[in-house]
Amino acid sequence: MTDPNRELSLEELPEPPLFKLTDENGGDIFEETEVGGEAAKVGALFSSREIAEEFSEEAESFGMGSFSNLGAGVLETRASVEGYATMPGVDFLLVVAERGTGLFHAPDVAARSSEESGGFPFPLHFFTDEAGESPLITVEESGGEILVAALFTSSEKAEDFRQRASHLDLPDTLGTIHEREGLSRHALVAERTGAEYAVLDPEAGTTEAIPLDELK
Repeated sequence: MTDPNRELSLEELPEPPLFKLTDENGGDIFEETEVGGEAAKVGALFSSREIAEEFSEEAESFGMGSFSNLGAGVLETRASVEGYATMPGVDFLLVVAERGTGLFHAPDVAARSSEESGGFPFPLHFFTDEAGESPLITVEESGGEILVAALFTSSEKAEDFRQRASHLDLPDTLGTIHEREGLSRHALVAERTGAEYAVLDPEAGTTEAIPLDELK
């Protein structure tokens, strides 16, 4: 399955998609155990579905019975890994990969995932038409108006904006950006169509604009 004798470093955390252990309803399962002589709540991440399932089959022999005979759920993005690592009460994450195994403080994994994603809350959403093009919008900035690419941290916020800005005749369809590389590609396309900035969850009035160069 993996090399259990090799200890992973935080810098060696595998890239998403990663896999977690879930019950039959898709709920997250954690092990209540001791780490360093103190009670701790431990989650587990795996670099492949196969490794997750093999680990679960042998979990009882590892002294982690809560992880026994479970299914595997997928964490497709760094943002979803960060979300898993910041679930209430989680102290540590066991990471099992082909290259080795590591036990990390959950906040360290969350910080690492956030750092690797550039601090952006993936997935991000944007309006797109049937041709796959994303319209630009005009917003106020420092007393003037600029042409920007609008990005949204949830589909609900995008829909709310579309309804409030009905005069813009924005498309009904949303595209999704799952990771930093996708954001970079989106920024390049927006730049070619005339934008210099992007905005997250734009509101009425002045909105903080992000130079597209920072997204590439």
